[in-house]
Amino acid sequence: MRRLLLGLGAALGVLAFWLGIRRAVALDGLARAFPERSDEERRRLARAAYAQLGRSLFEIAFGAPVVRFEGWEIWERAQAGGTGMVAAIAHFGNFELMARAAHQRGAPVTLIGRRLRGVFNRWLVEGRGIRTLPDRGSSTAALAALRRGETLAIAVDQNMRPSRGIFVEFFGEQACTTPAAAVYALRSGAPLIAAFPVRQPDGSHLVWMRGPFTTALRGHAAVVDLTQQLTRAVEQAVRENPDHWFWVHRRWKTRPA
Repeated sequence: MRRLLLGLGAALGVLAFWLGIRRAVALDGLARAFPERSDEERRRLARAAYAQLGRSLFEIAFGAPVVRFEGWEIWERAQAGGTGMVAAIAHFGNFELMARAAHQRGAPVTLIGRRLRGVFNRWLVEGRGIRTLPDRGSSTAALAALRRGETLAIAVDQNMRPSRGIFVEFFGEQACTTPAAAVYALRSGAPLIAAFPVRQPDGSHLVWMRGPFTTALRGHAAVVDLTQQLTRAVEQAVRENPDHWFWVHRRWKTRPA
């Protein structure tokens, strides 16, 4: 039954590709990231990414796949040190399952994210079972969560407006990126890690936990350094599993002046 549901989800995703839903955006992103590949190779990657999105949607709605963590000891060390942890995440793999699985393992998670509208998005947020803070005006609540020993999860792979982001390199191009993960880690002293769930051949998900990321710099230079390190980790994960990333997002929309 599970295999059938995943197959239906993949078919739905591929249908969205053929219908042209944000297809031009996905192909533009793939051309920026992989200019050395042919047009047909990039189209195959795009179709695979759409299929992955479809599978992920059906898993959230109908399934309860196994989620394992590689590097869970990083979280355990953070807890032993009496601090929370800042986790940089990306729209990569079935990232919705990751926070839920961490919460189920006893790691309280607070997620900073954009407010989502609509019935489907409300259902998605409520199903996480974790606390969600708005991406604006939540600094006090976020720091309080870290002081309570929680994991503060922040997506670091979305395009930002110039007033709210800093430019770092992503696939050889400047991309406006949120510095929030770096800022909260520096302000709180909490360890800073990155986490990426990868779908396994048996249908389970293995979460790679990378870090902690550190810097010897100070002030704004430290924020830029840590944000670049996190973005480089996202790029590495995408290079290794390009079908896992959310190519339908306009990641390079904001350009430097």
